[in-house]
Amino acid sequence: MKMFMRKLYNLMPMKISYLLFVFLIASSCCSNKTKSESEMDVANNTKKQNALFEIIHSSSYGGKDTFDYLVVENSMDLNRELGQLGLSTELPELNPFNFDDKAVLFLYLGQKNTGGYTITVEKVEKTNEEVVIYSKQIGPKSGENVTMALTNPFCIAIIPKAKEYTIK
Repeated sequence: MKMFMRKLYNLMPMKISYLLFVFLIASSCCSNKTKSESEMDVANNTKKQNALFEIIHSSSYGGKDTFDYLVVENSMDLNRELGQLGLSTELPELNPFNFDDKAVLFLYLGQKNTGGYTITVEKVEKTNEEVVIYSKQIGPKSGENVTMALTNPFCIAIIPKAKEYTIK
């Protein structure tokens, strides 16, 4: 019995070290991924629905090379722009779309050297003849890890129809 206890006692440190090793490996596998602030801002803004606008799509890839915007007020222009972006079948809320009192805004940030950039609609104000669209450009924070690739951020929003449109 004494010999058995001595063998068991000699194996204890090995078992403890083995269990400690397994625990460390298992705990190091847990990831602590968090979204960057710019990604969270866009996600929150995309979910936010104002009575005057609704963001229906946003992407870091596929937009135009220069800062630009396009307000579409008919089906033919809408289908052409969606085709250029490769989104013809991906946005069912735009097919068919009623252009009687609404228009579709395509907002392009232009080409950027890295990831981490987004563009979104912050707010929309409507007067009798004009719709003023406040855009928000978001860039990566200093020191933030970003994708090292050319990106062309853009967003698509539904806005009220008007005679004039101003982007600020």
